[in-house]
Amino acid sequence: MVYLYGLHACFAALGNPRRKVERVWCTESVGRKLDDTSFVASISAPQKYYISDKKKLDSLVNEVHQGIVIQAHPLLTEPISIVKSSKMDLVVVLDQVTDPQNVGSILRLCRVFGAGALIMARARSPAETGAIAKVASGALELVPRCIVSNIADGIRQLKEFGYWSVGLAEDSSQSIRELDFSGKIALIMGSEGAGIRRLTKELCDFTAFIPTSAEFSTLNVTTATAIALYEACSRDRI
Repeated sequence: MVYLYGLHACFAALGNPRRKVERVWCTESVGRKLDDTSFVASISAPQKYYISDKKKLDSLVNEVHQGIVIQAHPLLTEPISIVKSSKMDLVVVLDQVTDPQNVGSILRLCRVFGAGALIMARARSPAETGAIAKVASGALELVPRCIVSNIADGIRQLKEFGYWSVGLAEDSSQSIRELDFSGKIALIMGSEGAGIRRLTKELCDFTAFIPTSAEFSTLNVTTATAIALYEACSRDRI
């Protein structure tokens, strides 16, 4: 079971037919919002929600909950084959990006910019948590997460599916502005500091860097992903 919190995250979960919800606690004002939607119909428990005060909600998650907490079953992850069977021309691959805040933010970016799936290695994939859901702001329910045995095998499979693999690397000789983003693209992002690993880079069809100030060139992985997705989507993808 996971405890989800935050208005956007919880309302998206309640509206997701794939999400099994066991119990909902909320303030009276949030309860009125639930009554005005069809979301309560998806709650599996006999009692649709429990009116609670802030102290009770604080005790459940000890986080900024915005007046609602739900207890639910985690979502199932998807096999990478969903990428082949669906019409996805842009996906994001994370190479050793494990911080839940970054993963949640990147899920949100995927939804904003139209990336069809987020692909991660099983050993480097953080478990679903309320923190990821809240940062994703509803995108956790909408963007498939594909788990592969390792990133190298995942990239090879994507190549078989017809994707060009584009890795972001500070030491690349090519600016991201020079890339041709036509066709099916797998955008590969590495962890902060280490970046994409050597074998991952060798499997990339192209690598590129993001032009930055020479005096201060550090970007966190979420910001770099946002820039890269914008570049890809600005080529008539949105």
